[in-house]
This record gives sequence, structure tokens and C-alpha cells, in this order.
Amino acid sequence: MLTIYHLLRTCLWTIPIFTVVWSVAGFAITYGISQALNHTDDVFPYISKTGTELPERGVFSIVVFVCSLSMALNAEIRFQYVRLMMTQMSLTPAEKSRWITANKLSLALGLLAAFGLLFVASFQVDTSPVPHYLGAFVTFGLGFICCWIHAAITYKLYKEERKSMLKYTFILQILISLVITVSFLTFIISFASYRHQKGAGRGTKENELRSIFQTASSSEWVLAIAIVSYVITFIPSFRKLEFDGFNVKFQQLATNSKTNVCVRLCSCCS
Repeated sequence: MLTIYHLLRTCLWTIPIFTVVWSVAGFAITYGISQALNHTDDVFPYISKTGTELPERGVFSIVVFVCSLSMALNAEIRFQYVRLMMTQMSLTPAEKSRWITANKLSLALGLLAAFGLLFVASFQVDTSPVPHYLGAFVTFGLGFICCWIHAAITYKLYKEERKSMLKYTFILQILISLVITVSFLTFIISFASYRHQKGAGRGTKENELRSIFQTASSSEWVLAIAIVSYVITFIPSFRKLEFDGFNVKFQQLATNSKTNVCVRLCSCCS
């Protein structure tokens, strides 16, 4: 019988897929519910505005909470993968110390970014804006930095191993990081400009400030989806790992097809 434990044991690569599908589908569902019940304005809303009323508020909290846990899990597994790779690399003590520090930093930032999502899930933007915005800033800001650190680590791994998988992973990470950077800067500038002009009485999001508001809200959606989608780049490396119940380690080639859970999973889906 295919259990969750067996799935996690040899199919850690399914965790990034679950993270992206769960998050994107969840945001789409909350947006659809809020639109169907006329709980949002005609102007394209911020993500958080799709989860301020019942019943979508409960759905939004569950979606973001599970997303937070899965993002933290991705960060931990990625940390373990890089740690294992570095044990096989010929590095000078100084290089090894530097890249171990970078790996630990990526884990710390990843966990903090995931923790920020708990604030987003727990505090609604309409009732508790300060902790909600704080959580969003931590998630977006630290997630933005973390993605570039991961790209740098992947490049180092590629330079040492010279494997095409690492090269393509690095390219994809750079492309997604560029999208994250552009959308992050666009969101920060447009959001601040909208708040300033609104405070100065220069219009509303339905009229004079509609364009700048939609720029801010659209860039936030792109930013959030891009950060979540970044974990897709972890799939090739996660395919090499397994979890024995205590530690993450490199997979051993299965000699018996009946014990290969991934093969069984694929056969069940075909």
C-alpha cells in the first residue's frame, strides 16, 4: 500500500509540485469565491483582499498556513541536499566555510520567509493591518534575497560538478529570480506611490488612481506566484534524495521494483 511515509521516503521531489499546485489553486479559489459573492471591488484586488470575508477568509487562512509549512519543508530539504553535495566536493577550507555559511543563511531566510506567511494567514489585512503587512514584507523581502542565494549556490555546484542538470537549474533560477526582482521593485514603488497619493487626496483606486493601484496589485500576484514557483527548480535535486525517517540522504538504487515507490506512483497515475 502506498502511504504518505513511503511517498516522502523516496519521492521528496513531489513536495515542490504539491507546494506550487496547492498555493496557486488555493489563491485562485479564494479569488473566485470572493468574486462570486461580490466581496471584492471591480478593480483587480491584492491577494489578501480576496480573503477578508466569510467564507473565503477561512479558505485563505488554510491555504496560506499549509503553504507556509510546505515552503519551510522545501527550504530544509534543499539545505540538506546542498550539505550532502558539499561533502563530495573538493573545496578549500575557506571555500567550504563560505559556502556552508551561505547554505545556512539560505535556510534561515527561507524559514523566516515561511514564518512570515503565518502572520499573513493569522492576521487579516482589514482587521490587523500592521502584523499582516509585516508578515508580507518578511515573506517577500527575505524570499527575494533567498532566491538569489540559492542561485549562487547552484552556480557553485555547477562549477564543481559540471552537470547539465545543475546548469539548467541555475538558468531557471536566474530567470525566476529576475521576475521576482522586477515584480518586487514594481510592487514596492507602486504600492508606496498609491498610498501616498491616496493619503494626499488625489483620487481613489476606482478613478484617478486606478492604473497605479492595478500595477501594485498585479505585481503582487506575479511576485507571490513567482516566489512559490521557485521551488520547482528544486525538483531535479530532490529526485536524488530519500528520507529514512531520521535523515535526508542520497537515494540508493532500488534492486527490487516493488520497493520503488516512485515507480509505483507513476504506474498508478498511468
